[in-house]
Amino acid sequence: MDALSESTFMEFILYNNWANQQVLQACQNLSEDQLATMIPGAYGTIRDTLEHIIQGEAFYLGLLTGNRPQPPFQWEARPGLAEMTAYATQVGKALVDMAQRILPTDQVVEEAEGKQFHYQALAVFIQIINHGVEHRTNITTILNQGLQTPPNVDGWGYLDAHPDRFGLK
Repeated sequence: MDALSESTFMEFILYNNWANQQVLQACQNLSEDQLATMIPGAYGTIRDTLEHIIQGEAFYLGLLTGNRPQPPFQWEARPGLAEMTAYATQVGKALVDMAQRILPTDQVVEEAEGKQFHYQALAVFIQIINHGVEHRTNITTILNQGLQTPPNVDGWGYLDAHPDRFGLK
């Protein structure tokens, strides 16, 4: 991977981590009833979707590195958002580390339903970013149904949060 491609991919990972943290932060003060809010067409409740995002990213790390970070809690125990946020931070740091070591052309071997699938790491890179955007959109759409103003987690929101990274004057 050339330096430009490497820095671009790293920026996408940094964006993904930032956007996850923005959504988690926005949900910190929601009640359990509010976290249980869902709307048709979305993945599930806010809580379920947050869990799904974080668990998915840990799964993708396992595919790419062979090491899936384990949370210091059991998901079935319904951890608080502070615990989920801490674990999401751990997973995010591991994603940054992975982005510095794994090439898009590296081979991934996935075993599912008794079969092996071989493909390039690039497919997982795309999935990490797409999965996060899709499910954060589910959450921000639910928040926008009268719960609270959702955080601005699009590319412009990232630019506003990190003007120095983009030469914004």
